[in-house]
Amino acid sequence: MANKQNAAPQESVVKTMVVPVIVLVVICVVCSAILAVLNDMTAPIIEENTRLETLNSYIEVLPEGTQADSLTQVEADALQTDGVEGAAYTADGAVAVRSASNGYSGKAVTVYVAFDSTGTITNIKVDASTQTAGIGSKTGEESFYSGFVGWDGSQQVSSGSPVDAIAGATVSSNAVFKAVNQAIDCYNNELKGVA
Repeated sequence: MANKQNAAPQESVVKTMVVPVIVLVVICVVCSAILAVLNDMTAPIIEENTRLETLNSYIEVLPEGTQADSLTQVEADALQTDGVEGAAYTADGAVAVRSASNGYSGKAVTVYVAFDSTGTITNIKVDASTQTAGIGSKTGEESFYSGFVGWDGSQQVSSGSPVDAIAGATVSSNAVFKAVNQAIDCYNNELKGVA
């Protein structure tokens, strides 16, 4: 009789403790497998979308009428300049450089700087979407970065030369200056005269 009384609590412990743990482990394994399959399916799509977004940004800063099939792209691993994430150039010597530098909270500010065949900055695009909204994000506004257009790419930029840092957004502004200087260095040391 005592054995029957002991057996009932043991069955109850198995039902209330062990079975739920086993069920949760099985659910976790199935969910992990599904996530792994989804990651494998979406990784190439994400990579292609990133490549197209970068290509479109190059085209956006290069001279009007530049077509994707007329660009020669240079991947980051082929470039030596720190912070440079790639470049593209046209047959007539126009070059676009993608560069990034850490801004506020260590989040990257990315710039696309276009140079003509003489080394003058002809266009620039700043992605400051990672910076504090309404403060550091102002470095991504044309009213700030348009001041770089026409700058002689043989000279480094700094606060006040050619544009002033944004008040209250010094870290983000300095990130833009650093990224532009990296692009200038890359252009002068690695890409000038490539076409």
